Amino acid sequence: MSDQQESAVTDLMRALMTFAYAMTRSQVHSALAATLDVKVERAGVSLLRALRKAEEPLRVGDIADRLLVRAPHVTRQAALLEREGLVERVRDPGDARVQLVRLTARGREVIDHMDAAILEQIRGVLKDEDLADIRTTARLLGRLSDDAGGEGGARG
Repeated sequence: MSDQQESAVTDLMRALMTFAYAMTRSQVHSALAATLDVKVERAGVSLLRALRKAEEPLRVGDIADRLLVRAPHVTRQAALLEREGLVERVRDPGDARVQLVRLTARGREVIDHMDAAILEQIRGVLKDEDLADIRTTARLLGRLSDDAGGEGGARG
C-alpha cells in the first residue's frame, strides 16, 4: 500500500469512527424516540431493524447471530420492546415449543420513522455531493460491513 493510500485509509477510519459515534449518541436517539412517544433503547433499534429486514418472525438465536450479540441480550431487548408493543412473541408453526419474535405494526412504524429521520439528515448533508461519490461510499461501506460480519451494511 502506498503512503498516500495508507493516509487515505487512516482518514477513512477516523471519519468512520466519528460518524459511528455521532450516529449512536444518546441525544440523537432520545430525540427520535421522544417524537414517537416510545421507550426504546439503542440496542432495541438494531433488533427492530433486523426483524424488518428479515420480513418474517425470527428465533432469538437467529436475531443474536445477525446482530453479533448473545441470545440473553436479545431476550432482554425483546421483552422491553414487547412491553412497548413494538414486537410480539409467537409460536413457531413448525415447532410449538419454539417462540419467535416478530415486528408489530407499531414496531414497523417506529423503525420506519426513525430511519426516515436519519435518512433525511443524510440527504441534507449529501445534497450537493456527486452521485458517483455517494455510490462509491455506499459500496465501500458495504464491503467493510460485510467483512466485519455485520448485518446492517450499506445494502441492508
